[in-house]
Amino acid sequence: MKSENVVLGAITLLGTIAAQATDFDLLQIYRQALLHDAHYSAAKAQLRAGYERSTQGKAGLFPHVSLDAQIHWVETDYQIPNGNIQHKRQNRSYGIQLIQPVFRRQNWIQFQQGELQHLQARVQFERAVQDLLLRVVQAYFEILNATDVLEAVRDLRTADAEQLESAKKMFEIGNVSIIDVHEAQASFDRSMGQFIKARSDLDLAQFTLFRITGQNPSTLKGLHDSVVLSPPQPFELDTWVAAAQRDNLDVQAQELLLDIAGNEVRIRKAEHLPTVDLVISQNMQQNPNANTTRTDSSSIGLRMNIPLYSGGRLGSATRQALAIQEQTEFELDDARRAATLAARQAWSGVVDGMAQVKALEAAKSSAHLALDSNHIGYKVGMRVGIDVLGAQGKLSDIVQQLSRARYDTLMAKLQLKAAAGTLSEVDITEINALLSG
Repeated sequence: MKSENVVLGAITLLGTIAAQATDFDLLQIYRQALLHDAHYSAAKAQLRAGYERSTQGKAGLFPHVSLDAQIHWVETDYQIPNGNIQHKRQNRSYGIQLIQPVFRRQNWIQFQQGELQHLQARVQFERAVQDLLLRVVQAYFEILNATDVLEAVRDLRTADAEQLESAKKMFEIGNVSIIDVHEAQASFDRSMGQFIKARSDLDLAQFTLFRITGQNPSTLKGLHDSVVLSPPQPFELDTWVAAAQRDNLDVQAQELLLDIAGNEVRIRKAEHLPTVDLVISQNMQQNPNANTTRTDSSSIGLRMNIPLYSGGRLGSATRQALAIQEQTEFELDDARRAATLAARQAWSGVVDGMAQVKALEAAKSSAHLALDSNHIGYKVGMRVGIDVLGAQGKLSDIVQQLSRARYDTLMAKLQLKAAAGTLSEVDITEINALLSG
Protein backbone atom coordinates (compact mmCIF):
# COMPACT_ATOMS: atom_id res chain seq x y z
CA MET A 1 0.00 0.00 0.00
CA LYS A 2 2.86 2.32 0.87
CA SER A 3 4.61 1.57 -2.42
CA GLU A 4 1.39 2.31 -4.31
CA ASN A 5 1.18 5.71 -2.60
CA VAL A 6 4.77 6.43 -3.58
CA VAL A 7 4.04 5.52 -7.20
CA LEU A 8 0.88 7.62 -7.23
CA GLY A 9 2.79 10.54 -5.69
CA ALA A 10 5.51 10.25 -8.33
CA ILE A 11 2.94 10.16 -11.10
CA THR A 12 1.23 13.23 -9.68
CA LEU A 13 4.55 15.05 -9.40
CA LEU A 14 5.48 14.19 -12.99
CA GLY A 15 2.08 15.35 -14.15
CA THR A 16 2.56 18.65 -12.34
CA ILE A 17 6.02 19.13 -13.87
CA ALA A 18 4.68 18.31 -17.33
CA ALA A 19 1.85 20.77 -16.90
CA GLN A 20 4.30 23.45 -15.79
CA ALA A 21 6.49 22.70 -18.79
CA THR A 22 3.69 23.19 -21.31
CA ASP A 23 1.35 25.68 -19.64
CA PHE A 24 2.98 29.08 -20.15
CA ASP A 25 1.74 32.41 -18.86
CA LEU A 26 2.35 35.88 -20.23
CA LEU A 27 5.25 36.72 -17.91
CA GLN A 28 7.13 33.56 -18.88
CA ILE A 29 6.62 34.30 -22.55
CA TYR A 30 7.92 37.84 -22.08
CA ARG A 31 11.07 36.63 -20.35
CA GLN A 32 11.67 34.17 -23.17
CA ALA A 33 11.34 37.04 -25.61
CA LEU A 34 14.00 38.99 -23.71
CA LEU A 35 16.43 36.16 -24.46
CA HIS A 36 15.45 35.46 -28.07
CA ASP A 37 13.85 38.43 -29.84
CA ALA A 38 16.13 39.75 -32.58
CA HIS A 39 14.84 43.34 -32.43
CA TYR A 40 15.49 43.53 -28.70
CA SER A 41 18.98 42.04 -29.08
CA ALA A 42 19.74 44.60 -31.79
CA ALA A 43 18.54 47.36 -29.46
CA LYS A 44 20.94 46.18 -26.75
CA ALA A 45 23.82 46.31 -29.23
CA GLN A 46 22.70 49.78 -30.29
CA LEU A 47 22.68 50.84 -26.63
CA ARG A 48 26.28 49.70 -26.18
CA ALA A 49 27.23 51.62 -29.29
CA GLY A 50 25.47 54.70 -27.90
CA TYR A 51 27.47 54.50 -24.69
CA GLU A 52 30.65 54.91 -26.73
CA ARG A 53 29.44 58.29 -28.00
CA SER A 54 30.05 59.70 -24.52
CA THR A 55 33.65 58.42 -24.49
CA GLN A 56 34.25 59.77 -27.98
CA GLY A 57 32.88 63.16 -26.95
CA LYS A 58 35.34 63.39 -24.04
CA ALA A 59 38.32 62.53 -26.22
CA GLY A 60 38.62 66.07 -27.57
CA LEU A 61 39.28 67.42 -24.06
CA PHE A 62 42.25 65.14 -23.30
CA PRO A 63 45.83 65.25 -24.59
CA HIS A 64 46.69 63.56 -27.86
CA VAL A 65 50.06 61.81 -27.84
CA SER A 66 51.77 60.54 -30.98
CA LEU A 67 55.04 58.76 -31.67
CA ASP A 68 56.89 59.21 -34.94
CA ALA A 69 59.82 57.08 -36.13
CA GLN A 70 61.62 57.30 -39.46
CA ILE A 71 64.65 55.69 -41.07
CA HIS A 72 66.40 56.89 -44.23
CA TRP A 73 69.32 55.67 -46.25
CA VAL A 74 71.24 58.67 -47.59
CA GLU A 75 73.88 58.57 -50.31
CA THR A 76 75.86 61.79 -50.99
CA ASP A 77 78.46 62.51 -53.72
CA TYR A 78 81.05 65.23 -53.00
CA GLN A 79 82.96 66.65 -55.98
CA ILE A 80 86.56 67.69 -55.18
CA PRO A 81 89.43 68.71 -57.47
CA ASN A 82 90.93 65.20 -57.46
CA GLY A 83 87.64 63.40 -58.09
CA ASN A 84 84.43 62.45 -56.28
CA ILE A 85 83.89 61.19 -52.75
CA GLN A 86 80.80 59.13 -52.07
CA HIS A 87 79.40 59.07 -48.53
CA LYS A 88 76.66 56.73 -47.37
CA ARG A 89 74.87 56.87 -44.02
CA GLN A 90 71.75 55.70 -42.30
CA ASN A 91 69.59 58.47 -40.82
CA ARG A 92 67.19 57.59 -38.01
CA SER A 93 64.81 59.94 -36.25
CA TYR A 94 62.42 59.47 -33.36
CA GLY A 95 59.94 61.92 -31.97
CA ILE A 96 57.12 62.03 -29.47
CA GLN A 97 54.59 64.83 -29.35
CA LEU A 98 51.84 65.78 -26.90
CA ILE A 99 49.08 68.18 -27.89
CA GLN A 100 46.77 69.43 -25.16
CA PRO A 101 43.83 71.54 -26.39
CA VAL A 102 43.75 74.82 -24.48
CA PHE A 103 40.96 76.56 -26.34
CA ARG A 104 38.85 74.57 -28.78
CA ARG A 105 35.23 75.63 -28.44
CA GLN A 106 33.98 72.88 -30.74
CA ASN A 107 35.65 70.19 -28.61
CA TRP A 108 33.77 71.27 -25.50
CA ILE A 109 30.47 71.28 -27.39
CA GLN A 110 31.35 67.85 -28.80
CA PHE A 111 31.74 66.62 -25.23
CA GLN A 112 28.21 67.84 -24.44
CA GLN A 113 27.06 66.25 -27.67
CA GLY A 114 28.41 62.88 -26.57
CA GLU A 115 26.43 63.06 -23.34
CA LEU A 116 23.24 63.86 -25.24
CA GLN A 117 23.83 61.00 -27.66
CA HIS A 118 24.36 58.72 -24.68
CA LEU A 119 20.96 59.77 -23.30
CA GLN A 120 19.38 59.33 -26.71
CA ALA A 121 20.69 55.76 -26.87
CA ARG A 122 19.09 55.07 -23.50
CA VAL A 123 15.72 56.46 -24.65
CA GLN A 124 15.90 54.42 -27.86
CA PHE A 125 16.55 51.30 -25.82
CA GLU A 126 13.60 52.04 -23.53
CA ARG A 127 11.49 52.45 -26.63
CA ALA A 128 12.68 49.05 -27.86
CA VAL A 129 11.72 47.50 -24.51
CA GLN A 130 8.30 49.10 -24.74
CA ASP A 131 7.91 47.83 -28.29
CA LEU A 132 8.83 44.31 -27.17
CA LEU A 133 6.24 44.44 -24.38
CA LEU A 134 3.51 45.41 -26.82
CA ARG A 135 4.54 42.85 -29.42
CA VAL A 136 4.65 40.03 -26.87
CA VAL A 137 1.23 40.87 -25.45
CA GLN A 138 -0.24 41.32 -28.93
CA ALA A 139 1.13 37.96 -30.10
CA TYR A 140 -0.05 36.26 -26.89
CA PHE A 141 -3.55 37.73 -27.21
CA GLU A 142 -3.74 36.81 -30.89
CA ILE A 143 -3.19 33.17 -29.95
CA LEU A 144 -5.78 33.33 -27.19
CA ASN A 145 -8.30 35.02 -29.47
CA ALA A 146 -7.60 32.58 -32.30
CA THR A 147 -8.10 29.73 -29.83
CA ASP A 148 -11.41 31.22 -28.64
CA VAL A 149 -12.58 31.64 -32.23
CA LEU A 150 -11.58 28.07 -33.06
CA GLU A 151 -13.52 26.74 -30.06
CA ALA A 152 -16.57 28.86 -30.95
CA VAL A 153 -16.51 27.67 -34.56
CA ARG A 154 -15.95 24.07 -33.44
CA ASP A 155 -19.02 24.33 -31.19
CA LEU A 156 -20.98 25.83 -34.06
CA ARG A 157 -19.88 23.03 -36.39
CA THR A 158 -20.92 20.45 -33.81
CA ALA A 159 -24.30 22.13 -33.32
CA ASP A 160 -24.83 22.38 -37.08
CA ALA A 161 -23.94 18.71 -37.48
CA GLU A 162 -26.50 17.78 -34.83
CA GLN A 163 -29.10 20.01 -36.49
CA LEU A 164 -28.36 18.41 -39.86
CA GLU A 165 -28.78 14.92 -38.41
CA SER A 166 -32.02 15.97 -36.73
CA ALA A 167 -33.35 17.51 -39.96
CA LYS A 168 -32.62 14.31 -41.88
CA LYS A 169 -34.45 12.16 -39.33
CA MET A 170 -37.45 14.49 -39.19
CA PHE A 171 -37.56 14.58 -43.00
CA GLU A 172 -37.67 10.80 -43.10
CA ILE A 173 -40.75 10.77 -40.91
CA GLY A 174 -42.31 13.66 -42.79
CA ASN A 175 -42.19 16.33 -40.08
CA VAL A 176 -40.05 18.79 -42.12
CA SER A 177 -39.48 19.51 -45.80
CA ILE A 178 -36.34 18.92 -47.82
CA ILE A 179 -35.66 22.66 -47.52
CA ASP A 180 -34.80 22.20 -43.84
CA VAL A 181 -32.26 19.53 -44.75
CA HIS A 182 -30.66 21.71 -47.42
CA GLU A 183 -30.49 24.70 -45.07
CA ALA A 184 -28.91 22.57 -42.36
CA GLN A 185 -26.40 21.16 -44.86
CA ALA A 186 -25.48 24.66 -46.07
CA SER A 187 -25.01 25.88 -42.51
CA PHE A 188 -22.82 22.90 -41.67
CA ASP A 189 -20.67 23.44 -44.77
CA ARG A 190 -20.31 27.12 -43.90
CA SER A 191 -19.22 26.35 -40.32
CA MET A 192 -16.74 23.80 -41.68
CA GLY A 193 -15.16 26.52 -43.83
CA GLN A 194 -15.02 28.82 -40.81
CA PHE A 195 -13.35 26.07 -38.80
CA ILE A 196 -10.64 25.56 -41.43
CA LYS A 197 -9.89 29.31 -41.52
CA ALA A 198 -9.86 29.55 -37.71
CA ARG A 199 -7.38 26.69 -37.51
CA SER A 200 -5.14 28.41 -40.08
CA ASP A 201 -5.34 31.72 -38.17
CA LEU A 202 -4.25 29.94 -34.99
CA ASP A 203 -1.24 28.42 -36.75
CA LEU A 204 -0.15 31.84 -38.01
CA ALA A 205 -0.63 33.41 -34.57
CA GLN A 206 1.51 30.69 -33.00
CA PHE A 207 4.26 31.26 -35.55
CA THR A 208 4.22 35.00 -34.78
CA LEU A 209 4.90 34.20 -31.12
CA PHE A 210 7.55 31.68 -32.13
CA ARG A 211 9.34 34.41 -34.07
CA ILE A 212 9.58 36.52 -30.90
CA THR A 213 10.37 33.83 -28.32
CA GLY A 214 11.94 30.99 -30.30
CA GLN A 215 9.52 28.56 -28.67
CA ASN A 216 6.07 27.29 -29.55
CA PRO A 217 4.31 26.44 -26.25
CA SER A 218 1.50 23.95 -26.61
CA THR A 219 -0.71 25.64 -24.04
CA LEU A 220 -1.10 29.25 -22.96
CA LYS A 221 -3.00 30.49 -19.96
CA GLY A 222 -6.13 32.38 -20.95
CA LEU A 223 -8.33 34.97 -19.28
CA HIS A 224 -10.56 34.01 -16.38
CA ASP A 225 -14.16 33.54 -17.50
CA SER A 226 -15.29 36.05 -14.89
CA VAL A 227 -12.53 38.58 -15.57
CA VAL A 228 -13.47 42.16 -14.74
CA LEU A 229 -11.76 44.85 -16.79
CA SER A 230 -10.74 47.93 -14.81
CA PRO A 231 -10.78 51.49 -16.19
CA PRO A 232 -7.53 53.46 -16.59
CA GLN A 233 -6.28 55.35 -13.59
CA PRO A 234 -6.44 58.31 -13.41
CA PHE A 235 -9.75 58.44 -15.21
CA GLU A 236 -9.17 61.81 -16.93
CA LEU A 237 -8.30 61.97 -20.62
CA ASP A 238 -6.58 65.35 -20.29
CA THR A 239 -4.15 63.90 -17.73
CA TRP A 240 -3.13 61.13 -20.12
CA VAL A 241 -2.79 63.56 -23.03
CA ALA A 242 -0.57 65.87 -21.00
CA ALA A 243 1.57 62.92 -19.93
CA ALA A 244 1.87 61.75 -23.54
CA GLN A 245 2.97 65.19 -24.75
CA ARG A 246 5.61 65.30 -22.01
CA ASP A 247 6.79 61.73 -21.35
CA ASN A 248 6.10 59.80 -24.55
CA LEU A 249 9.34 58.07 -25.53
CA ASP A 250 9.13 59.26 -29.13
CA VAL A 251 8.73 62.80 -27.85
CA GLN A 252 11.69 62.40 -25.50
CA ALA A 253 13.84 61.02 -28.31
CA GLN A 254 12.86 63.90 -30.59
CA GLU A 255 13.62 66.46 -27.87
CA LEU A 256 17.11 65.00 -27.55
CA LEU A 257 17.51 65.09 -31.32
CA LEU A 258 16.60 68.79 -31.24
CA ASP A 259 19.25 69.43 -28.56
CA ILE A 260 21.77 67.46 -30.63
CA ALA A 261 20.88 69.48 -33.73
CA GLY A 262 21.35 72.68 -31.75
CA ASN A 263 24.78 71.51 -30.65
CA GLU A 264 25.68 70.73 -34.26
CA VAL A 265 24.92 74.36 -35.12
CA ARG A 266 27.19 75.56 -32.29
CA ILE A 267 29.95 73.17 -33.38
CA ARG A 268 29.83 74.46 -36.95
CA LYS A 269 29.94 78.08 -35.73
CA ALA A 270 32.82 77.27 -33.35
CA GLU A 271 34.88 76.07 -36.29
CA HIS A 272 35.21 79.72 -37.32
CA LEU A 273 36.95 80.55 -34.01
CA PRO A 274 40.70 80.44 -33.35
CA THR A 275 42.12 77.39 -31.57
CA VAL A 276 44.98 77.28 -29.09
CA ASP A 277 46.93 74.12 -28.24
CA LEU A 278 49.79 73.37 -25.89
CA VAL A 279 52.43 71.45 -27.86
CA ILE A 280 55.25 69.50 -26.19
CA SER A 281 57.67 67.50 -28.29
CA GLN A 282 60.91 65.52 -27.91
CA ASN A 283 62.97 64.54 -30.98
CA MET A 284 66.19 62.61 -31.62
CA GLN A 285 68.06 62.12 -34.88
CA GLN A 286 71.00 59.82 -35.61
CA ASN A 287 73.41 60.88 -38.35
CA PRO A 288 71.43 63.92 -39.42
CA ASN A 289 74.37 64.99 -41.62
CA ALA A 290 77.88 63.95 -42.47
CA ASN A 291 79.52 65.74 -39.56
CA THR A 292 77.00 64.94 -36.79
CA THR A 293 76.28 61.60 -35.21
CA ARG A 294 73.22 62.56 -33.11
CA THR A 295 71.04 65.51 -32.23
CA ASP A 296 68.43 65.80 -29.46
CA SER A 297 65.83 68.55 -29.22
CA SER A 298 62.94 69.39 -26.92
CA SER A 299 60.27 72.03 -27.30
CA ILE A 300 57.24 73.36 -25.51
CA GLY A 301 54.97 76.12 -26.68
CA LEU A 302 51.51 77.34 -27.64
CA ARG A 303 50.16 76.97 -31.13
CA MET A 304 47.30 79.13 -32.38
CA ASN A 305 45.35 78.48 -35.55
CA ILE A 306 42.96 81.01 -37.09
CA PRO A 307 40.68 79.71 -39.89
CA LEU A 308 40.61 82.24 -42.71
CA TYR A 309 39.12 80.52 -45.74
CA SER A 310 38.14 76.92 -46.43
CA GLY A 311 36.51 77.17 -49.85
CA GLY A 312 33.11 77.94 -48.31
CA ARG A 313 32.86 74.61 -46.47
CA LEU A 314 32.43 76.09 -42.98
CA GLY A 315 29.67 78.48 -44.03
CA SER A 316 27.85 75.74 -45.92
CA ALA A 317 28.14 73.33 -42.98
CA THR A 318 26.65 75.98 -40.66
CA ARG A 319 23.69 76.60 -42.97
CA GLN A 320 23.15 72.85 -43.26
CA ALA A 321 23.12 72.44 -39.48
CA LEU A 322 20.60 75.29 -39.13
CA ALA A 323 18.31 73.65 -41.68
CA ILE A 324 18.52 70.30 -39.86
CA GLN A 325 17.72 72.07 -36.59
CA GLU A 326 14.61 73.60 -38.16
CA GLN A 327 13.62 70.20 -39.54
CA THR A 328 13.98 68.65 -36.08
CA GLU A 329 11.76 71.33 -34.55
CA PHE A 330 8.94 70.42 -36.94
CA GLU A 331 9.50 66.73 -36.26
CA LEU A 332 9.24 67.36 -32.51
CA ASP A 333 5.95 69.17 -33.02
CA ASP A 334 4.68 66.23 -35.08
CA ALA A 335 5.86 63.74 -32.43
CA ARG A 336 3.84 65.58 -29.76
CA ARG A 337 0.77 65.54 -31.99
CA ALA A 338 1.24 61.84 -32.72
CA ALA A 339 1.58 61.13 -28.99
CA THR A 340 -1.63 63.07 -28.34
CA LEU A 341 -3.47 61.10 -31.01
CA ALA A 342 -2.11 57.80 -29.69
CA ALA A 343 -3.26 58.66 -26.16
CA ARG A 344 -6.74 59.63 -27.36
CA GLN A 345 -7.10 56.51 -29.51
CA ALA A 346 -5.95 54.23 -26.71
CA TRP A 347 -8.23 55.99 -24.21
CA SER A 348 -11.21 55.47 -26.49
CA GLY A 349 -10.13 51.87 -27.00
CA VAL A 350 -10.22 51.24 -23.25
CA VAL A 351 -13.39 53.15 -22.34
CA ASP A 352 -15.41 52.14 -25.39
CA GLY A 353 -14.00 48.61 -25.21
CA MET A 354 -15.21 48.16 -21.64
CA ALA A 355 -18.69 49.29 -22.69
CA GLN A 356 -18.59 46.94 -25.66
CA VAL A 357 -17.52 44.00 -23.50
CA LYS A 358 -20.38 44.67 -21.09
CA ALA A 359 -22.89 44.85 -23.95
CA LEU A 360 -21.56 41.66 -25.57
CA GLU A 361 -21.69 39.78 -22.26
CA ALA A 362 -25.37 40.68 -22.00
CA ALA A 363 -25.87 39.73 -25.65
CA LYS A 364 -24.21 36.38 -25.04
CA SER A 365 -26.64 35.56 -22.24
CA SER A 366 -29.58 36.62 -24.41
CA ALA A 367 -28.26 34.57 -27.34
CA HIS A 368 -28.04 31.48 -25.12
CA LEU A 369 -31.66 31.96 -24.04
CA ALA A 370 -32.76 32.55 -27.62
CA LEU A 371 -31.00 29.38 -28.79
CA ASP A 372 -32.59 27.30 -26.04
CA SER A 373 -36.02 28.73 -26.92
CA ASN A 374 -35.56 27.96 -30.61
CA HIS A 375 -34.51 24.39 -29.81
CA ILE A 376 -37.69 23.88 -27.77
CA GLY A 377 -39.82 25.56 -30.42
CA TYR A 378 -38.27 23.38 -33.14
CA LYS A 379 -39.11 20.21 -31.22
CA VAL A 380 -42.75 21.21 -30.75
CA GLY A 381 -43.12 22.50 -34.30
CA MET A 382 -43.26 26.22 -33.52
CA ARG A 383 -39.86 26.95 -35.08
CA VAL A 384 -38.25 25.74 -38.30
CA GLY A 385 -34.67 24.63 -38.83
CA ILE A 386 -33.53 27.98 -40.19
CA ASP A 387 -34.49 29.60 -36.89
CA VAL A 388 -32.30 27.21 -34.90
CA LEU A 389 -29.41 27.60 -37.33
CA GLY A 390 -29.67 31.38 -37.16
CA ALA A 391 -29.67 31.36 -33.36
CA GLN A 392 -26.62 29.08 -33.31
CA GLY A 393 -24.77 31.34 -35.75
CA LYS A 394 -25.61 34.49 -33.78
CA LEU A 395 -24.34 32.95 -30.55
CA SER A 396 -21.09 31.92 -32.24
CA ASP A 397 -20.61 35.42 -33.66
CA ILE A 398 -21.23 37.05 -30.28
CA VAL A 399 -18.77 34.72 -28.54
CA GLN A 400 -16.10 35.60 -31.11
CA GLN A 401 -16.81 39.34 -30.85
CA LEU A 402 -16.67 39.17 -27.05
CA SER A 403 -13.30 37.44 -27.13
CA ARG A 404 -11.91 40.03 -29.55
CA ALA A 405 -13.32 42.93 -27.52
CA ARG A 406 -11.73 41.72 -24.27
CA TYR A 407 -8.26 41.37 -25.75
CA ASP A 408 -8.51 44.63 -27.68
CA THR A 409 -9.54 46.47 -24.51
CA LEU A 410 -6.62 45.08 -22.53
CA MET A 411 -4.28 45.89 -25.41
CA ALA A 412 -5.62 49.45 -25.60
CA LYS A 413 -4.89 49.87 -21.90
CA LEU A 414 -1.26 48.94 -22.49
CA GLN A 415 -1.08 51.22 -25.52
CA LEU A 416 -2.42 54.06 -23.38
CA LYS A 417 0.43 53.58 -20.92
CA ALA A 418 2.88 53.30 -23.79
CA ALA A 419 1.62 56.60 -25.18
CA ALA A 420 2.25 58.18 -21.77
CA GLY A 421 5.71 56.59 -21.54
CA THR A 422 4.92 54.56 -18.41
CA LEU A 423 4.56 51.03 -19.81
CA SER A 424 6.74 48.51 -17.92
CA GLU A 425 7.00 44.88 -16.88
CA VAL A 426 4.70 45.69 -13.95
CA ASP A 427 1.84 45.99 -16.44
CA ILE A 428 2.66 42.52 -17.78
CA THR A 429 2.47 41.19 -14.23
CA GLU A 430 -0.96 42.81 -13.70
CA ILE A 431 -2.36 41.22 -16.86
CA ASN A 432 -0.74 37.92 -15.92
CA ALA A 433 -2.83 37.93 -12.73
CA LEU A 434 -5.97 37.85 -14.90
CA LEU A 435 -4.93 34.60 -16.56
CA SER A 436 -5.84 31.09 -15.53
CA GLY A 437 -4.55 27.72 -16.61
